[in-house]
Amino acid sequence: MKSRNFAAVALVMLGLQAGAAAQSRLHTSDSDYPSRPIRIVAGWPAGGGSDHIARIVAKHLTEGLGQQVIIDNRPGAGHTIALTIVANASPDGHTLQMVNANYTLNPFIYGKQPYDIKRDFAPVTQVVSHPLVLVVSASLPVASLKDLIAMAKAKPGALSAGTGGTAGAGAVTTEMFRYVSGTDFVTVPYKGGAQAQLAVVQGEVQFMIGTMTTTMPAIQSGKLKVLATSSKRRLPFFPDVPTFVESGLAGLDIRPWEGIVAPAKTPRPVIDRLHGEVVKMLKLPDIQAQLAKTSSEPIGSTPAEFSTQIQHQLQLFARIFRGGKIVGGSR
Repeated sequence: MKSRNFAAVALVMLGLQAGAAAQSRLHTSDSDYPSRPIRIVAGWPAGGGSDHIARIVAKHLTEGLGQQVIIDNRPGAGHTIALTIVANASPDGHTLQMVNANYTLNPFIYGKQPYDIKRDFAPVTQVVSHPLVLVVSASLPVASLKDLIAMAKAKPGALSAGTGGTAGAGAVTTEMFRYVSGTDFVTVPYKGGAQAQLAVVQGEVQFMIGTMTTTMPAIQSGKLKVLATSSKRRLPFFPDVPTFVESGLAGLDIRPWEGIVAPAKTPRPVIDRLHGEVVKMLKLPDIQAQLAKTSSEPIGSTPAEFSTQIQHQLQLFARIFRGGKIVGGSR
């Protein structure tokens, strides 16, 4: 009897020791993070605007974390390839995903995906956002957004808007502008924002809603006029240009952005470490100068704030899209 009791006690003690050891290994793993190079998967080709932001982040994380951080470009299938890789990666913080605004758009454009945004990813932080601007040709006889809306209402279907594709932030905001302003105009999609901007300059279309990066050269040369911005507040370099919300068009505060997500179940200490490094990076004067050149606004939101933003956008796009098409879209 005594031997059986001793054996039972021994098993319990061994179990407690094993549990303590496992817990110790878990804490050691978190505190030793990162223990090897980190891969940030990106669903776009090298060289674009989002890729530029990703490489700024990778360079700083390499310095801050003491491990090499590389960008692994996996373009194709509307970011599905890249997102699937990260959704199935080990949740240890050594495989991350750099995402942009398409992250919340794609489920409504491409339908069912091999991953679930709510289930398979853990938000880390929104790194930056980029305000959109509504621009018109310098020769168009309007001086304000109110004038443009009045012109569009006076001549339904006579004005045309260029978009850089059919489903990006600019295209979605253009269709929302149609709905919120109660105007009727023709939407002309181009292969990219640069082509749409050129079409406005040349008078093929009368206006577009695009990024600062795309439109700034033509604005500075006087070929385009800015009538409104999607930013939360007036831009420092356009202090006289009102926001859409200021102009009475609520709901048009959509801005392209880049952020970081990790596989679901990534330990919270790892998430917090990554978030903290990004926040430190965004406070550096040289980083702020680099971002300013691309009209990027540093954000550095907390994981909870980023999660809330993602949920808000999913709910918004669920109202906008039906069957992969924008409700009230191009006529």
